[in-house]
Amino acid sequence: MTFNKRFEYAKKAISLSKQTKQDTTVLASNRILSYIYLLEGVGDSIYKINKENLRLSKKLDDTLKMAFATNNIAYSFELTNKPDSAYYYYYQAEKYYSQLNRKLNQIEVLYAMASIQETERDFIGSEINAIEAIKILNDLEEDEAVVNEWQWNINNLLAIISSRIELYDEAITYHNKALSYTRNKDANPYNALFSKINIAILQRRKKDFDKSIEIFESLLEDQKLKSVDPLSYVTVISNLAYVKFLKGDKNYNQIIERLKEALKIANDEDDEIEISGVSKFLSEVYLKANIKDSALYYSNQSLKVAKQINANQTILDALLLKSKIETGKKSNSSLFQYIKLSDSLVLAERSISNKFARIYHETDVIKREKEAVSRQNMWLLITTIGLLILVLFIYIIKTQREKNKELQLARQQQQANEEIYNLMLLQQDKMDEARALEKKRISQEIHDGILGRLFGARLSLDSLNMLKTDDAIQNRESYINELKDIEQDIRKVSHELNTDFIANASFESLITTLVETQCLAYQLTYNLALDHKLNWDILPNKTKIHLYRIIQESLQNIYKHANASLVSISIKQKKNLISLTINDDGVGFDLARNKEGIGLKNMKSRVQQINGVFTVNTEKNKGTNIKIDVPI
Repeated sequence: MTFNKRFEYAKKAISLSKQTKQDTTVLASNRILSYIYLLEGVGDSIYKINKENLRLSKKLDDTLKMAFATNNIAYSFELTNKPDSAYYYYYQAEKYYSQLNRKLNQIEVLYAMASIQETERDFIGSEINAIEAIKILNDLEEDEAVVNEWQWNINNLLAIISSRIELYDEAITYHNKALSYTRNKDANPYNALFSKINIAILQRRKKDFDKSIEIFESLLEDQKLKSVDPLSYVTVISNLAYVKFLKGDKNYNQIIERLKEALKIANDEDDEIEISGVSKFLSEVYLKANIKDSALYYSNQSLKVAKQINANQTILDALLLKSKIETGKKSNSSLFQYIKLSDSLVLAERSISNKFARIYHETDVIKREKEAVSRQNMWLLITTIGLLILVLFIYIIKTQREKNKELQLARQQQQANEEIYNLMLLQQDKMDEARALEKKRISQEIHDGILGRLFGARLSLDSLNMLKTDDAIQNRESYINELKDIEQDIRKVSHELNTDFIANASFESLITTLVETQCLAYQLTYNLALDHKLNWDILPNKTKIHLYRIIQESLQNIYKHANASLVSISIKQKKNLISLTINDDGVGFDLARNKEGIGLKNMKSRVQQINGVFTVNTEKNKGTNIKIDVPI
């Protein structure tokens, strides 16, 4: 039966169900239509029908139906590439399944959550959910084939997480454990092949080239691999050639021939991941063979395809490769793009990690608020009954006894308020402690991770000074000095993350340094006027931080959009106000037509948080004026 025919019958069933005015009947019909949409993968339609199903199941207080509907809503968001919304609803579904003790459903949802977090680079959160799924799986009483398949899926995911954070030995251990669940007759043969390929790749990354070559060559003993699974064949032969190249095999023609065979099959199969990866391998081999035209061609091809599929790691590899192949400004440009993308990925990783953490926190807050409302309603009912009893017996209870009861009630209320206040203080302390730990962790990651990689890159560039031409030495020395500056900048960021930079420095000097540094980087002429009589110590740190970030955001916007040459910034005290003014002589824009960008929205949000007034005046080709007044 076609999709359209099934859809017509399902819609007719829903129409007839609504005529009965029975929510259970309507819900049953809706779930049939939802199943049809799920089979077809129609994301928006899945969301709409399951939103209605969730409403009906809540009305009927049917926890199982709520779990199914919430799970389907999460899946619809996953189909439409909205990972944070998908994660939120999977989190809700997991709670419902936990209440119902439906362990297999819990495992499925936890795996989905962990997969989203791994894709979004929240590796710690992903690992936590994956391990929780394994704990439940170990107690699962299901068919052995089902258990083995989930054991492979979750251990494979844990291996991927470990490899993404460069814990290669741990990743190999997880892959071997996953491999152990593929040895029964009902196991998916592709699972075993996938695990072996990944173990061989990890051995390559560990630089155990002999072990890697041994595994890849053993996989090629299967004569049917090329015809049955051409893409796996591409992965095996391309990685085998690349490992031999890394090991020092100088038979470049044979290696290139094998890689081009792999690239042709990948193009025939239209597999963009393999096209991008094999092109990168070819570029490296050509560069080593000093055939720079071909090396540049394949690095550009790798970069182009990687951008189409948002393969960020391959994009980074291709940009770094281009910076080694190209010379002069082009090389600098590729290196700058590499650094910029690398920094943005770190920021995105931090942001998404915080976003998932907020989902946990906000869900728990909502739960506590509901419990608080229930307690308040209960106390309201008790108080009402108490008042009625008091009215009935008011004539027979002595006045003094009534006063004693009122005093006792007041004392109890005071004690309750003190307990609530203490709980709030305790919660705030925990939140402050968590923030401090997270701040320290991020600082360590930047210092130990990125600095290490940049230092390695500097050493690599330093080794290129073997070329003795004046131009080559001058170019490479400039690269080395540039990387040194980057190291110092990252050390500064790392230091600032471990300290309260506003509380431990002169705010006036911080503003001056910010403007000088940014304008120098953006090639802007600037005028900076600061009111030296202004006592910055009377301002809260929150206000100073927001003013600092607003100036920083403004300079970035001027650089990106204004095409300006001159910036004027002034901070003055006017009675009980701090007045910040930022002018530029750029192209301006039409406020009536242009929507506010993220930069302006961020600035406006910051001003609102410190109870200030935000004003923008701009016209096309007449520059832009931003004025902010903040109460002292």
